[in-house]
Amino acid sequence: MKIKQLLLASMIAGATLFGSAAHAAEVGKTVSINLEADGTGGYNGYFGNAYASADQNNTFIDKFLFVLGNGFDSTSTLTSSYLKSSTVKDLVITSFDLVKYDPTTNAILSTYAGSNSLGGGLNAKDGWDFSATGLTAGAYYFQVGGLVNGNGGGSYGTSLSIAVTPVPEPETYGMMIAGLGLLGFIARRKQSKQA
Repeated sequence: MKIKQLLLASMIAGATLFGSAAHAAEVGKTVSINLEADGTGGYNGYFGNAYASADQNNTFIDKFLFVLGNGFDSTSTLTSSYLKSSTVKDLVITSFDLVKYDPTTNAILSTYAGSNSLGGGLNAKDGWDFSATGLTAGAYYFQVGGLVNGNGGGSYGTSLSIAVTPVPEPETYGMMIAGLGLLGFIARRKQSKQA
C-alpha cells in the first residue's frame, strides 16, 4: 500500500513539474549593435530589450553582436526597470557577459563575466557592471539572461564604451628600466657589504 501511495505522489509531483515547465518558454533576440565612433579611436553603443505581458514567466537570453579590432578596453552598465502600478513591470537579470566567439563555428573562445552591482532580483530594479581590458581582435557579443517576472513585462537598457588600450610611451619604459637597474645595483651593493 505504501509503495502505491509513494508512486502516486511521485507521478503527481512529476506532472506538476512538467505542467509548469510546459508554460514557460525561452524568448530573446540576437541582433548586431550599431557602434558609433567617439572621435578618439573608441566607440559608444546602446542596446536593450523590452518584453510584453505575454512573456511573463518566460526566461530570455539576448545576444548583441559586434566586431573589434586589436587593443581595446570596454566598460558597460546595465539597468532593468521596476515599475509597480496597475501592472508590474519587472525583469530579473541573472547574467551579463561579454563573449568572444568564432563566427564561422559559433564556438565560444572566451567569456568575461559582468557583476551584479545593485542586488535586485524579484520586484526590484537590477543593476550590472562590466569591465574588460586588452580585448583582442575578433567577433564578440554581450549576452543578457534573465526572467520576465512582471505581469506587465519589463525592460532593460545598457550603455557601452569601448576605448583604445593605452600604449606606454617610450619614457615609461626608460623609467622602468632605470628603476630595475637601480634595484639591481642596491641588491649587489648589499651583497658585497655582507661578504
